[in-house]
Amino acid sequence: AAGTLADRAAAVSASEIALQLPDDATALLEFVGGSGGAPVTLFIIQRSGLRAVALPDADSLAERVARFVALLEVGEEADGLSRSLYAALLGPAMRQLGPTVTRLIIVPDGPLHHVPWDALRLTNDTLVVERYAVSVAPSAAVVATLWRRPERAGSAPVAPRLLVFGDPVFPTGRRSGSASGSAAEEAYMAAFDASGGLPRLRASADEARRIARYTPRAEVRLRDEATAAFLKNAPLRDYGVIHFATHAAVDERSVSRTALALAPGEGESGFVGVGELASLELGADLVVLSACRSARGKIVAGEGVQGLTTALLQAGARAVVATNWRVGDRSAVRFVDGFYRHLASGAPAAEALRMAKVESIRRGDSPREWAAFTLVGDPFVTVSLRNPEPARQGYWIAAAAAMIGLLMMAAYSIRTRRRRISEAR
Repeated sequence: AAGTLADRAAAVSASEIALQLPDDATALLEFVGGSGGAPVTLFIIQRSGLRAVALPDADSLAERVARFVALLEVGEEADGLSRSLYAALLGPAMRQLGPTVTRLIIVPDGPLHHVPWDALRLTNDTLVVERYAVSVAPSAAVVATLWRRPERAGSAPVAPRLLVFGDPVFPTGRRSGSASGSAAEEAYMAAFDASGGLPRLRASADEARRIARYTPRAEVRLRDEATAAFLKNAPLRDYGVIHFATHAAVDERSVSRTALALAPGEGESGFVGVGELASLELGADLVVLSACRSARGKIVAGEGVQGLTTALLQAGARAVVATNWRVGDRSAVRFVDGFYRHLASGAPAAEALRMAKVESIRRGDSPREWAAFTLVGDPFVTVSLRNPEPARQGYWIAAAAAMIGLLMMAAYSIRTRRRRISEAR
């Protein structure tokens, strides 16, 4: 695909965006400027019109944002920063939105791309995620472009085809003759080495199998079958949902050192770079990157974060779920399973993600486990998955009925034996 997604997104006015908003429950918040000591301007777009609010300069907020993210990533308490960042960034907008708004589409700028919006605390100490379904987008023009794309396989009445990559056999070094070329391969390997290497993700196989339960049309590729060669050569337009449970290396200074890691083979190194992802022809309404820091990338003024998520949107995806920091492969399994369960109930992707986060909060999980996940792109994507719960409930009902039958038989046997003993006496 030629050019970036931002290049191909036609410029749109605030009034055009307002007309495309689906209802009064949705607001688009676009943060503009803030570098070089200039104030940030927050544009609030609703169907009722446009408002603008002046905020502190982003440079003064950057250190607080970085400390907030660092504390959340290691599981430390950060309530003070959560409240102060909410007051600085969202408080002025919330006072104008009113109680009917329940969905926020946020277009950040500069260091605000790193804000875990869901983890901010409102003035009543409620977390943002407990009140709003939040998604982010590279720009308002990109959102409008995504809304103009027709819904495809993932939203059809029949169950979509689902492609899942999990627990790949990772590359172990430079492979001569690989299609990607040795220079790029060495750059990717160096990037992965710098971010902790490529240890096996055993739990990601369990994650892949759990996800496959949500449609009878799932293709699960594990270990040697989870190859970059398959991703590059398969008819990807046939899949409504694509899920990656793997490693990602993200360099926030150079897009050329950002890649997904899959299994090597068939002349491929196993590394899939940003340019290669962007050149795919996707038919998926939803792509999930269950991989560390997969929502991060190089921040480019006017175009947002350039990395894995924007590459997949450019390739044809309408929405991408990704992470802002490192997530444990075992803790991700339950969270991701909950997300798919809510998708299967019919919830749009952003709302399904919110519901999975609220469940995680109620379990007592640390924000480290749920606040990392974010949705980039169209928050209203729906996919016709099938919840496996009824089948599981049927199993337990049958098991309970069998147990009751056994208990009744045992009780009857005891009564019969007692009667015979009494008659013998």
